Amino acid sequence: MSTKAGNDLFRRFASKEMTKLTLSQYYTAGRHLLKQRNSSDGGLSAFRLTAGFLHRELPVRIGQTVIGLKENPSPYDIRQVPQFKALMDNYTDDLSLLADRTPAPSTPATTEQFVDTLRRLKSRSKANMRLLAQGLRELSWAINSQDTRIVPSFLRPNTVRQRAQTCGGPHYYSSTLAYPDLSAPMAYLAPSGKMEMTDPAQWTQGSVQSDGEAKYQGFGAVPSVPQQWAPNKVCSEFCDEASCRNPRLWINDGTQQCAENQTRRFFDWLYSMNLGTQLLIEDHVAILDYGHNLVQIIQPLNIATRAAHDASQICERHYGFPAPVVKIIAPKSGVTTTYVPHHLYSMLFQLVKNALRATVEHHKNRRSAFPVIKLVMSSGDEDVSFKVSDEGGGIPLSQVDAIWSYLETTKGPADASEPLPSTIEKRNALSSITFMQRAIDLPLFGEGDGLPMVRQIARYFGGDLDLVSMEGVGTDAYLHLSRSRNAMEPGLNLHTLLESSMPVPEPARPSSASTLA
Repeated sequence: MSTKAGNDLFRRFASKEMTKLTLSQYYTAGRHLLKQRNSSDGGLSAFRLTAGFLHRELPVRIGQTVIGLKENPSPYDIRQVPQFKALMDNYTDDLSLLADRTPAPSTPATTEQFVDTLRRLKSRSKANMRLLAQGLRELSWAINSQDTRIVPSFLRPNTVRQRAQTCGGPHYYSSTLAYPDLSAPMAYLAPSGKMEMTDPAQWTQGSVQSDGEAKYQGFGAVPSVPQQWAPNKVCSEFCDEASCRNPRLWINDGTQQCAENQTRRFFDWLYSMNLGTQLLIEDHVAILDYGHNLVQIIQPLNIATRAAHDASQICERHYGFPAPVVKIIAPKSGVTTTYVPHHLYSMLFQLVKNALRATVEHHKNRRSAFPVIKLVMSSGDEDVSFKVSDEGGGIPLSQVDAIWSYLETTKGPADASEPLPSTIEKRNALSSITFMQRAIDLPLFGEGDGLPMVRQIARYFGGDLDLVSMEGVGTDAYLHLSRSRNAMEPGLNLHTLLESSMPVPEPARPSSASTLA
């Protein structure tokens, strides 16, 4: 496929709106297909209706994912990361397979051909998720090592220090309050009513007014007292997070914080797109091939018990002595809800694993009598909630925001000798069961979903994940699942993502302020 033809194909599907599904729709369609599975044609005739929907919907989701990777709202050039290149190639091939090489499932023969395509996409979707995890590790390493191919000049330490030295006098780096950092590129509300970009190249310390205050073209005098500035377009529409509002949480300066938040939001979106596409494909393949649907009525306590048991086994194997006790407290043990069992297992598995590690590391002089980790399950009218409490020393407030960063990792860059997912032996077992079977083979840290991804899984159907930490004591993680079957997939589409994002521009570019659309 030529580059132009490929781009036209991507944009043709990416311009359409994806159809957001609810848990109820997944569950109802799955039960109907399972009832028809024992028919003479193995359920293919019943599957034809949903297959038609998948044939229309999957190209839209995959097309949006490819365009999102190509447009790259993050300020870091992820296209230079081999794993993200491979991810784009995989999705390009997936879209071509669906749109160009697989006819619409209108007959028994074409329906069977479409099912074979879904099986191929299923094996590739697991590879894509692994590529995404490897790419994040590689990107984190490139940023820490200041790889000039990936990290723009205005986010490198020398530029940050230069900004601090150039802008004389005390100032803050908030993009919404107090003194703006005029030596960093920044959006502001001009008198014309338009959003415009400051030009750091016009800032000179030599330009001094008669009253002794430095002057900046476009802003006038630097304010001598704190004042309320019009919100930065980046922060008001993209980085609406505590890290931009609380000066204690600023990492280095406002520019770097906005870059981190833009990157986080992009990968939140990318991970959600991968998660939804994978669920849509695997749910239908699981029904046809294994007689199971992935969205089920579950007993959360049973899944929590297994997740805690498996995490404890990993901890014991890693340290070589008995793990801290995980005490499960469930006043309403028989609670049921509609959810994806694999998703709940992976979230609780990660949270308990983190709590075990923190507890052992904080009390490393002990080999026994560790503080008990509590896993509490509660059920209300709207939510099924879990609290994982540990006494692992807690987290300082200044580091809490970094917990949700995709660029923080406990493992090094992807090993060049590590095979790409496309070369890994394909597994035939149902993915959700497979993960629960192989989870105890994972290391204690450096693998798995990680807290940013766990939070995205929780949010995908209306839940959430929150952490409350007390430095010197421990951390409480609160996981909420919505009990509503009408909980719907996230609403942030590609167009909203690209319109609300504004990668911070290179400081040395234009010599005059540019107008923002």
